[in-house]
Amino acid sequence: MIKLRLKYKKHGPIRFLGHLDVMRYVQKAIRRAEIDIKYSEGYSPHQILSFAQPLSVGSTTDGDYMDMTLNSMISVEDVVARLQDNMNEGLDVICAKVLPEKCENAMTSVAACEYMISFRNGKEPSFDLKDTFERFMALDTIPAMKKTKNGEKEIDIRPLIFRGEITDDNKIHVLLSAGSASNLKASLFVSSLYRFAGEKEPEFAAVYNRIDTYLSGEDEDGPYVVPMITDVISDASFARTLGNEGKIHV
Repeated sequence: MIKLRLKYKKHGPIRFLGHLDVMRYVQKAIRRAEIDIKYSEGYSPHQILSFAQPLSVGSTTDGDYMDMTLNSMISVEDVVARLQDNMNEGLDVICAKVLPEKCENAMTSVAACEYMISFRNGKEPSFDLKDTFERFMALDTIPAMKKTKNGEKEIDIRPLIFRGEITDDNKIHVLLSAGSASNLKASLFVSSLYRFAGEKEPEFAAVYNRIDTYLSGEDEDGPYVVPMITDVISDASFARTLGNEGKIHV
């Protein structure tokens, strides 16, 4: 039995597929590629496959992940090539690595997500983005209304924002807490920024691209997050500019 973690990106029209549709699409690609994936036991066997973090419909990603369990394989490179040959344009497998047998699956491992947020032409913020962002990030607390199964509740999102900057081309670059324990959606971050600026957020103004997805860890310098695979780190990522071997202490 072999556990693999694969990194993939999603751009183009396929970004409008929902998370469940993407899962079904990948399952079909695995069958077409004739990958020897392990199936669960019982009356309704399914592929042992786990996706790290659902992505909002319409968003793109350069760093999403999935874990799969295989019965056998020729090599990691062969699995990547087979999958890539059976993917439609817009969804590309970048790399993969073998995981330890007792490693947590992708879904339960996520600790943070990194985003680059831009704005559609004609829907850019009318306020000074850099100045407002700096004052926003200097706050000790940032109240926001989060939707839950039982309605809405007010939370403080400031501890959930690990890194942030405004790029030279006026985009928002942020590293946000993610996962089952403490998840901050990029859309809630943007709406909170607009609320702080005293403006109403235009509908469909922001464009979201996930740069990478992170795991948590701890060393002698304290807690940190690190990309789920460090072999391929985007030039735009905080992990390349700030991290030690991809580590970003938070």
